[in-house]
Formats: sequence, structure tokens, C-alpha cells
Amino acid sequence: MITKSMIHEVENATVRDRNGASVGKVAQVFPSDDDGSAAFVSVKAGLFRGETTLVPVEDASFDGTDLHVSYTKSAIKDAPSSPAGNRLSPAQANAVREHFGLSPIGRATGDMGDPYENLDQAGSGPAGADDTEGAGTTPPA
Repeated sequence: MITKSMIHEVENATVRDRNGASVGKVAQVFPSDDDGSAAFVSVKAGLFRGETTLVPVEDASFDGTDLHVSYTKSAIKDAPSSPAGNRLSPAQANAVREHFGLSPIGRATGDMGDPYENLDQAGSGPAGADDTEGAGTTPPA
């Protein structure tokens, strides 16, 4: 996670894909509305191309020099373009998230893709919805 206090350090950092290959440089950081941590970065690839693409960075890491993301170089290259301005609309953010196979903003799901996961542990989801519910019990005959 790139915290609010780290955003200025990440600007102009080299972006590396999940295999460690250089993809480009961070052109802009788009903070989260929730806590100000980095939600997306625009990545400028190549010296002469003016086009930038958007990459989610909620699980990225920064080592002081390079920003490491968990996506392939080709996925980053084919990602939606960065818009003009300092903010992303929810539609723009969701288009990027969809491109990278992430859940839309505001529709968090658990690791099994279950919208009720972690909710029924508090008794608010339908019985059997959580992927851990009933773990360690013998199934009925």
C-alpha cells in the first residue's frame, strides 16, 4: 500500500511489472477518496509517447526507487488511458479495475468472489454464503 505520506516519493518512480520488467515512469498519483492513500497511478511508457495508462496500486510496493505492481507489462500497456485532471470518475476507476480483473469500487467481495463473505460471520449474510462457514464440521449425511 502506498500511504498518503509516500505519494510524493512515488512520483516519477520507475514502474516494474510482476516479473520485474520496467514498464515506464509514474506520471501522476490518484489518491483514494477513503484515506488519501494511492489508489491508481498513471504510467508513462517510452520517452516519446505522450500517452499514459492507469494502473491500480492498492497492492503495490515501493522500495524507495521502484514501484512494483502485480500486473504484466502487456496488461499495463493495454490498460485504459489516463484522463486529464487530478481525479478519476467512478466510471473511469471501474473501467481500470475491470481491465485488471478487480471488483468495482463499492462492491467489495471476498477472496471467493462472494459478496456476502465476511458478512455472515456477524450473522448478516445468508446461511452458507461464507466460504469458511462450517469449516471443520462434518457435512450432514
